Amino acid sequence: VSGSMRAPFGEGTRYDASMKAIDEFLAARDGDAFGLTFFGNSVLHWVPLTSDASALRCAPPFMRPEVAPPWMQGTEIGKALLACKEVLAKREEGDRMIVLVSDGDSFDLFNDNDLRVAATLKQQGITVYAIHISDSAIPGPITNITTLTGGAAFSPNDPAGLKLVFDRIDSMREARLEKTSAET
Repeated sequence: VSGSMRAPFGEGTRYDASMKAIDEFLAARDGDAFGLTFFGNSVLHWVPLTSDASALRCAPPFMRPEVAPPWMQGTEIGKALLACKEVLAKREEGDRMIVLVSDGDSFDLFNDNDLRVAATLKQQGITVYAIHISDSAIPGPITNITTLTGGAAFSPNDPAGLKLVFDRIDSMREARLEKTSAET
């Protein structure tokens, strides 16, 4: 939810394109379980692991960059990935994957921190895929993290990239979910 997500991209902003990519992803993966974490300079686990895609689809208006609190405005991808690792590491079963949706560089991945983050994620068996919402080249640290964890990075309009992620999801072991509240 950094300020750069307000930049024009396609028919809207980078944030709009990010949410559209997430919505299309959810539509293609009906029945799968996902969580949603927003990040900037802080991390907010907005939706816990659920198979109820409507919980994720209702989230975008609440974390638009223009309404996000000031303490969320930067970009700390490393912090966000490690926070997601903590959540995923608590899951005793099932495979683990992070789909990172971002538009650029993150200062907390400089000075080889990208390699340290990748090693930590790989050690936990977490694969990272990234959707790069920008016309610029995919930043090197993002490529390093995705490659070193067994994932890949691609643009939102890359059907081959999405197919790669979908194929990987199809090969994953499922996590057991316990229903904690009724669905309306």
